[in-house]
Amino acid sequence: MTISEIAKMAGVSSAAISRYLNGGSLSEEKRKKIKEIIEETGYVPSEYARTLRTKKSYQIGVIVPNISSSTVARIVSGISAVLYERGYHLLLANTDNDPKQELDYLEMFGTSQIDGVIYIASLVSKKHVDLLKGLKVPVVIVGQLVAEYDCVYHDDFHAAKDMMGVLLESGCTHPGCLYVTDRDRAVGAERTRGVKAALEERGLNSEEIPALEAGFTIESGQEKMKELLLKKPDLDGVFCATASLAVGAVMYLKEIGKRIPEDIKVCSVGSNQMTEIVDPKLTTAKFYYRTSGLEAAQMLLSMVDGKRQHLRHMMLGYEIVRRGTTNEEFA
Repeated sequence: MTISEIAKMAGVSSAAISRYLNGGSLSEEKRKKIKEIIEETGYVPSEYARTLRTKKSYQIGVIVPNISSSTVARIVSGISAVLYERGYHLLLANTDNDPKQELDYLEMFGTSQIDGVIYIASLVSKKHVDLLKGLKVPVVIVGQLVAEYDCVYHDDFHAAKDMMGVLLESGCTHPGCLYVTDRDRAVGAERTRGVKAALEERGLNSEEIPALEAGFTIESGQEKMKELLLKKPDLDGVFCATASLAVGAVMYLKEIGKRIPEDIKVCSVGSNQMTEIVDPKLTTAKFYYRTSGLEAAQMLLSMVDGKRQHLRHMMLGYEIVRRGTTNEEFA
């Protein structure tokens, strides 16, 4: 069937059908009628014809650092929901936290027939920025603030600051920290800065607080928790830069017979499926990862449609969730 035939059956113009298929403005009455006719007839528009008509590929490249991460999965879920609703296809590039693969995919997308790129970033080097500048399509970065680009990111500084505050207010007097590399500006540098600010506000010298740099995995949390206790045996609380590190820390502490939170309290920034399963449940600053994906996709498509020209930086908030790893009443 053709657009003209669908238009005739729906009692609308061919232009109205095109607007419906391309996510354009229509009255609710017309939209409902067109939807009914398309569902009745099983009409599927030709992708090739649509590309010729709109000069768009209806494909969006999405670069992710680790597809096995539940955090990344929630971001991609939000992106996918918006793209599907607007008739776009998602081209997913998983880099396994390899900066070289990130650079390769950015270069590849720069020569591909796509309409835009969403880059879920961890480390953003000068090489990354140089390749991003070479892209001829709109770009939105998720998870990091990069001044030259549209970004959706989280308030890592205040989330970490508040979580260290929660740890100290729960009765912790000898805290320690598990950080990640400060090459990751958001999860590393900003969260570390937030923790140090909380300590300094309370008259504590952050340089005297035992801290170790860890990886991004549960296994690293287990390993570094062990090292931290060897470094500071009287430790009674630990701030973890990520939920995975905190889950690993809790697992190790329980393995050696430590009571949580009575002997050692644990808190983190972020959440994943394991934070709901680990016992006791984790005290954390909860971020809205799926929302960041939704906002990023909407931001990108507004640029693809030529509806917005000015730069946008959107910082999302967080929710402090107090649970059993710091509060005995919840344990």
